[in-house]
Amino acid sequence: MFSIAVPLVAVEDIMAHMGYTRSTAYRYIKELCDAGLVAPASTGTYSLGPRIVELERLMELTDPLYRAGRKVLDGERSESSALLLHNLYDDKVLCIYKVGPDVLQHGSQHMTIRRARGIPFSLFQGAASLAMLPYLSAHRIRQTYLRSAKDIEAAGLGASWDEFRQKMAAIRRTGFATSRGQITPFVMGVGVPILLPEEKRLIGSLARAFPAAAMPEEREAECAANLHVLAARIADEYAAVAHR
Repeated sequence: MFSIAVPLVAVEDIMAHMGYTRSTAYRYIKELCDAGLVAPASTGTYSLGPRIVELERLMELTDPLYRAGRKVLDGERSESSALLLHNLYDDKVLCIYKVGPDVLQHGSQHMTIRRARGIPFSLFQGAASLAMLPYLSAHRIRQTYLRSAKDIEAAGLGASWDEFRQKMAAIRRTGFATSRGQITPFVMGVGVPILLPEEKRLIGSLARAFPAAAMPEEREAECAANLHVLAARIADEYAAVAHR
């Protein structure tokens, strides 16, 4: 229920959203307050609680993908592009680490990168998202289509199941995904999946964001090849960290 647009939640909001009675809503709020996950903000309203800050720090210290990505990517910083590491939950793609500038410059253009740690994005837009989508299990891809056919069509990924499946197969054949201006105007991205080396299980994606004018289409495959090398190193580090 919490978001940038809704930073404070009232008891009445919880009752309406969850279908709870007032007494049930207050009981759950008390439990969440006791756990530090929400905190009283003013009379009858609540904000996210301090425990979440503690959990964020714990994630930085323990998340194997974050740790692996940070170890590999910190030596790859560039002022002309940004590297973005992503994870997946539900049908959202979450940026968990960024290396590079917040603002890209090309000529007189200045472009603020909209992806940053903790910001979720659609599974159907952007190179980082499209690099992961075809590597989900066949069952999950099918269920995703059944849930989100209109969103998939709006994103230009197919007006039918067959068209969508063909789009996914094409991305798998090339091994990378691209997007131009889908997330940030005048910014393009190249994204690759991060797959564990032995079981080929998807654990995330890695993307590089450039000023669109600085990355002609004929150089996209070269960029993807470099990203695949970095993604393989992240996967190796992930495997080492996760199995300790």
